[in-house]
Amino acid sequence: MTPLPVEQTGESTAPACGSGGGGGGSGTASGESQRTIPTPFLTKTYQLVDDPAVDELISWNEDGTSFIVWRPAEFARDLLPKYFKHNNFSSFVRQLNTYVNLFLSLNQEEIVGLNVEI
Repeated sequence: MTPLPVEQTGESTAPACGSGGGGGGSGTASGESQRTIPTPFLTKTYQLVDDPAVDELISWNEDGTSFIVWRPAEFARDLLPKYFKHNNFSSFVRQLNTYVNLFLSLNQEEIVGLNVEI
């Protein structure tokens, strides 16, 4: 089983796509008071990594805790433009590191196992 994409909570200062007014929410029995939604970058990255048709370029590691970009040049040339508005591998890694650093600084335990191997 592959890990789910990291999610952004409504408490983030980053702009949320398509989020309407917040206000008081209806809490659930489990204590959740806000709905979490994945950011577009994380959703697209998850879809990319989780697609078995491109496993020769990018895939999950054996235990599903990280993903590996096997062929960065081909990944950037052939896949990035299909999911993002660029084909710059360095920009992709920089964006990924931004999310990893953000969530690590917030002490989000669910992303502790997130690694990128190049």
